[in-house]
This record gives sequence, C-alpha cells and structure tokens, in this order.
Amino acid sequence: MQINSFDNRKYEYSRPSFEGLTKLMSKRISTNPEYLEHLSQVYTREQGSVGNLPKDLFELFRSRSREANAENIKKVKDALNDANMLLAGIEELKIRIGKDMKPNSLINQFLPKIAKINIQPERIPRIITEMRKRFTPDKEALSVFTTKAGALLENRFKEIGLLKPSDKVQLTYIDQGKYKNTFKMCLLDENDKDIIHPKVILSFKSPKSAMEQINVLLGMMKKYFQTIKPKEYLSVVTNVLDHASSKVVPPKEKDLYKKSLLEIYSKMKMKNEEEKFMDLIKRTMYDEIKYNGIGPESNLTQFIKRSAGHPMTASDYIDVFYLNTQNNVGLSEFSDKALPAVRRKINLHKYGLFHDDLIMNKNNKVEDRVIDYGGIKPLRGMEELSQNGIARRYYHKISQIQMKDEVKTQLKRVEYWNNLYNSAVKAEIPNHKDILLALEKSRSLIKPEYWHLLSDIKASF
Repeated sequence: MQINSFDNRKYEYSRPSFEGLTKLMSKRISTNPEYLEHLSQVYTREQGSVGNLPKDLFELFRSRSREANAENIKKVKDALNDANMLLAGIEELKIRIGKDMKPNSLINQFLPKIAKINIQPERIPRIITEMRKRFTPDKEALSVFTTKAGALLENRFKEIGLLKPSDKVQLTYIDQGKYKNTFKMCLLDENDKDIIHPKVILSFKSPKSAMEQINVLLGMMKKYFQTIKPKEYLSVVTNVLDHASSKVVPPKEKDLYKKSLLEIYSKMKMKNEEEKFMDLIKRTMYDEIKYNGIGPESNLTQFIKRSAGHPMTASDYIDVFYLNTQNNVGLSEFSDKALPAVRRKINLHKYGLFHDDLIMNKNNKVEDRVIDYGGIKPLRGMEELSQNGIARRYYHKISQIQMKDEVKTQLKRVEYWNNLYNSAVKAEIPNHKDILLALEKSRSLIKPEYWHLLSDIKASF
C-alpha cells in the first residue's frame, strides 16, 4: 500500500480547530498511522473518544438536563474503557500460554502453512495470526474475564441509573480477529429479556502484547528447527504433506511445499539466514499491526458512516457507534435477524476502498452484514480519492452514468468526461485541480477502445 506522508510538526504547537476528533476522522481516510495516533494526542478534550453512544442505550438514562446527560455519557464511556482493561488481560494470558506450550505439537500441525512463508510471503500475516490463535485460553478461563468485566459494567450502569436494581449485564466471548476480540453485551431485565438490542464490545489488541505473542511464537519456531534431527524432520514433513488436505496442499504442488520446508530447515540452521527469516516475519507483522487496529478502524468507520449519507441500520455494514483510541475499545451493533433487513448496499469502490478479507474470511459477514471493518484498504492507485471528497464526488458521478446500451454508456461517459476536462484544464470552474484528479482516476471507468475520444488524448496529437 502506498503510504502518504504528513508533516506532524505543524500539530505540535498549534491548537486544534473547534471541530472534534470524530468530525476530523470522518472527513477522509489517512494511511499514515503516526498521523492518526498524533490526532488523539492533539485533541485532548476528547481523550481518544470517537463517535457516540447508541441511541437506545442513551435513552435509558436520558434526562432534560444537558449537563447531567454529558456527565452520564462520560460515565458510560469510562465504564466501557475500564471493562476493556479487564478484557485486555486475555492477551496477556495468551503470552503465558504460548510460553508453556510445547513447540512440536504446534509447529508440526502448521508445517504446510509455514511452507507458504517461502512460496507466498504475502500470506505471512494470515499464517502468523492463525498460529497465535492457538494461544487462546479455554472457555472456562475466558469466562473469568467476561464475568469480571460484566460485573463492572453492571455496577457502573446501576450507579448511573441506566439499569434498575433487578436488571443485569450479560457479557459473553464471541470470537477474535487479527486485531481485536469481540464480546456480546446484553442488558437484561428481571425476566432475562433484552432491554435493548444486544451490542458488541470491540476489545482491540495492543501492539505491545501482539508483538510479545509473535516473539513467543518465533521463539517456538526457532527451538523446534534447532532441536529436531534431519531424519526425523524429513519423516515428519513427508507424513504431514501426505496427509494434508488438497485444499491446504494442492497435489501438484506437494514437491514445491516439501522443497520450501527443507529450505526453511536449512536456513534455521545458519545464524545469518535464520536472522533474515525471523526478521522478515517480524517486519511484516510489525507493519501489519502498525497500519491496522483502533486508529485506522476509528477512521474507517467514521468516514464510511459520513460518506454513506444515510443511517447504517439498514445497510450491509454494521454500525460502530463508539471507539476510544487511547483505551483500545469500541462498541458496535450486534448483527442478527432482529435488526431491520438490509436495504442499502455500501459501495466501497465509490470511495476508493475495498475489503480484502471478505472472500477468505466468511465470518466477517453475519446476516448479510459486514461486521469487521479491519480488512478495508484503499484501492491501489486510489488513495487520493479516499482523501479527497470533491474528487471522489466527481468520480462517482461518472461511475453512475449508465445507459441501457453499453456503447451509449461509454459514449455518454466520454461526453461528460470531456466537458469537465475542457472546463477544468482552463481553470474555468472551482476546484479544478480536484476535478482533474477525479478525471485521471475515472479513466478506468471508460474502456480503452474509447480513450482516443477523450479530450486530453486528442490534444496530444
């Protein structure tokens, strides 16, 4: 991904404008993680808070006093922040579990996927993430964390007046992704019926604990390859590849996988090669963590909500209400059949974006709704569109030109393109530079056989 550079020095000594962190996050997509992190430090009033609490939750404690509402909103957010501090302990427990785990059982099982580190290095993040999931505590251990966090929320919500004395909070572990753990939060009355529609607490993994888990995993790999004898390793590799499913190891590529695993074994026996191999994984995972997580996801959710121009309730992307970039926590809607049917589709391409984790990970969609924004990235070559609202608007206008006949569609797009180009190139219309950017990007919406009709091509002859 192309990373746009920002001069952060201009934020160091200047006061932020009146617009808040949420509004700034919603205006454009930034692919610079340092910039997003710095925003939270500059906008001190928000204390990392992005977005708002869900309306149905707010209605439970709403009063006529604006001051009381503001105070209680802060208390609810603080309760979520503090509950997440307890839930974050799961990631620390994973480190201890990893350290106690025997390398052989884990590494042998993942050998076919480890082979892909040589064959398809772009798959390193997915492979390492799958291996880290094996550090996940059992249900009993997870319930200790959810019980404590749920009790904290219940006590705080009752103090605020959000819950009655007979009501309760039920918090259950759902699943984990690359960058966060998710928990279903139900507010229940004395008859165990939902008071409001269930919500999801998004507990983002801290970069520090994530890198510690990766270091533990790499230590296991190092120990495995340095202690296993050549004959034993060859026997294990042969056996694992022979019994691997054709989905994991295509039969025609079995020799390639075997060769890759033998090469990795040789590298791990030579200090310089071993360091290079380990460094490749570390650097890849560091970048993966750096360019994802709470900051980028806060940016994406607010940008998409604003750009969609309609309530998210009936859209095919779940509504993420509140996030806190300093406390690594978020609150979203829970996707189930009780929500209104999906009536609106959000076209990410319209904003110069795409979701790279929907095809490979079916769990990212529940009841026709995308529940994880973590895999959304700028389209290659379209980063400028995701950061330029005017260019994006004109790009979308061209994309929306549709006639019954494909030839007429192309000719109509060419006509509109040329009219804009002729005015913009002479600076006869406002925002002409942004429009020229839109025209450059929208060339892909016109088939190559019609390019000779475009005004900029004609002018070059």
